[in-house]
Amino acid sequence: MEYIFLSGIHGVGKSTLAKELKSFIDIKSISVSDLIRQAGKKLDSSNKKTENISQNQELWKNELNNLELGISKLLLDGHFCLLDVKREITPLPFTTFENTDMTKIIFMKNNPTIIRERLLKRDGTDYPIKLLENLQFCEMQQAMKYSTEKGINLFIYDEKHPLSELLNFITN
Repeated sequence: MEYIFLSGIHGVGKSTLAKELKSFIDIKSISVSDLIRQAGKKLDSSNKKTENISQNQELWKNELNNLELGISKLLLDGHFCLLDVKREITPLPFTTFENTDMTKIIFMKNNPTIIRERLLKRDGTDYPIKLLENLQFCEMQQAMKYSTEKGINLFIYDEKHPLSELLNFITN
């Protein structure tokens, strides 16, 4: 199934952006976490430390292939890097995305201070700014590297960009 991958760290605003995009274009969105839950795996949405990272990646890919979207485009909200159970940054191997039909990548970034405030308010967890900076840097580097290796168009988006530029990237 073809999809646009919306990459960015937890708390950057991916879900909010997806909702906003839906008001302008016919696009459906789902997160990799939602797909893993659909596969029957319980995930704690407030705990961003991930166990069984490689097993989870296989679960979402199976669920992705079972989605019925009709003619809508799909925006898949996910990550190129995660925090493991020790809060260490773990880049996902690019094999994670094998046998999927990613057509474009949107990397969403934001100020780590804003991200920290959002995560604290939303999940009740305080993350050091430096950890969020490093995680966001890793996420961006992996998105750029994957884009280059696979020849997939990449759009780096933050809330300062006009939304019209992003809409144009998605629809063309």
